Amino acid sequence: MIEIIPIENQNIVGFNIDGKIESSDIEKVTNLVEERLKSETKLRIYVEVKNIQGISLEALWQDLKFGLRHLKDFQKKAVVCEESWMTKLAAASNKIFTNIEVKCFSFSEKDEALEWVKN
Repeated sequence: MIEIIPIENQNIVGFNIDGKIESSDIEKVTNLVEERLKSETKLRIYVEVKNIQGISLEALWQDLKFGLRHLKDFQKKAVVCEESWMTKLAAASNKIFTNIEVKCFSFSEKDEALEWVKN
């Protein structure tokens, strides 16, 4: 499940992931991003990953299509998590997608993560 985290800065979209990601979750995210892109040229992402219990095939397909369509619309992504594999994934992502900088933070560094994604 994905919940939206309200953030004052209109160029930052915030999400909380906890549980299995379904197509309705991806739809919620894409609607918010599309709305923000009407007034912002580039967006930044702040995401807290508490627990991922998988993603439905339909949601994965929706996410991939959306991500490829908006590949150049993002600048930074701060990922707050406790999983070491997420840190490795972020490092790989930085090498593959050079237009967006991804950095992982622990939950004790949430304030630092939000500050980093703002600046």
